[in-house]
Amino acid sequence: MADDLPRLADLPIPDTVQPGRGWSPFMLEMAAHIAPKHILTLVDRFGGQDIYVPIAVENSPFLDVLPADTVATISRVYGRERLKIPTAREALARARRAPVIAAVRAGRLTRNEAARMIGSSRRYVAYLANQTNEADDAPVFVPRRTVDSRQIEMFPEPPAPVHPD
Repeated sequence: MADDLPRLADLPIPDTVQPGRGWSPFMLEMAAHIAPKHILTLVDRFGGQDIYVPIAVENSPFLDVLPADTVATISRVYGRERLKIPTAREALARARRAPVIAAVRAGRLTRNEAARMIGSSRRYVAYLANQTNEADDAPVFVPRRTVDSRQIEMFPEPPAPVHPD
């Protein structure tokens, strides 16, 4: 099971992410207008680039990665400006690793599995899980069980309860 766990960069950005450590002043300013998840999606895709924001929503480079109403808000607030999109590596890493840390606390993942997923030491994962409040409100990451196509499912449905009469 450990070999098929996703890496940190492959994990999705949780819907419940909140601004915090690693967020630049520009990202905090944007958080007043759009959802934090959309900000992290934006910096994940366009981080490190200077992007021109047109007034016309249909010409926006953000339409491929963000919902239309969010793109409309960005165009209304930042239209005709060139935005320097930060890379936000720390903010992205914290957001993506939060469900993994929550899974360690819930007993769904071992510290070794979590360390391999987030690319750190087992000791650091133990520190995050036991001595910090990081990921207190994060959803728990549930690892998917891989199914070998050569095996049949032995018990596809739970057996019906037997009632003595």
